[in-house]
Amino acid sequence: MDAMHRDGAAWSALGRQLEQDDDATGAEAAYRKAAEAGDAAAAFAVATLRHRAGDAAGTEAACEQAANLGHVVATFNLGVYRAARGDLAGAEEAYGRADAAGSADAACNLGMVLQDKGDIAGAEAAYRRADDRGDADGASNLALLLKVRGDLDGARAALERADARGSASAADRIGSLLQDDGDFSGAEEAFRRAASRGDSFGHLNLGLLLLGRGDDGGAEQAFRVADELGLAAAAHNLGILRYARGDIDGARAALTRAAKRGNEDSAEALSLLPPGA
Repeated sequence: MDAMHRDGAAWSALGRQLEQDDDATGAEAAYRKAAEAGDAAAAFAVATLRHRAGDAAGTEAACEQAANLGHVVATFNLGVYRAARGDLAGAEEAYGRADAAGSADAACNLGMVLQDKGDIAGAEAAYRRADDRGDADGASNLALLLKVRGDLDGARAALERADARGSASAADRIGSLLQDDGDFSGAEEAFRRAASRGDSFGHLNLGLLLLGRGDDGGAEQAFRVADELGLAAAAHNLGILRYARGDIDGARAALTRAAKRGNEDSAEALSLLPPGA
């Protein structure tokens, strides 16, 4: 180990100790010394401290320094910061570097940038790399591209991989496919997986399935959760269900929420309710 690297290691060790002692200012100064000596992890530690301080520009600058020193996560984060401020060309460059270093997240985000600028072939290739590296979002995004071009079998297989990796939206979409196939038991299981992962559409679609088989109580519970997650269609269905059982006030409250979220059917339904007390 040469003298510069020894110095970097010493400054980095000091930074970690100062950080443990809650001396963020001293820790950052030490990490900066280590970064100047070529320590990529120390440069990323500076980025972490700047992020905690709410300094977006400082975080991006430190990520760029760490990226130039070969830190893959910092390179990915550099892409995120560039994209957030509208520098899509810069984001593409950073994601490309991190992707080339094996980052699944970067491959997925690179795919989204390429798709947004109309490079569908490049986007598909990037999503496939992310998928091959085990990324749920990459598989899910790949499924959407394959569906658009008519490869329904490939799209379904990609969705199944995304679902198996924990994607909430993929589980919901699998549920819809199973429902279309007439497999209502499988659809319910998929919708419940999506709902358990916090997907509002999973709750909504579970509610619709339960409502269709006469389980009004289960449907109401599912609609209520999706409503709490901000889904206008769920508030609308909750309102209609409450109206059907004679809860006019509850129906009005739910339909009002849906109407405020832009649901035109709810606005019309509200006009047909009897006047409130």
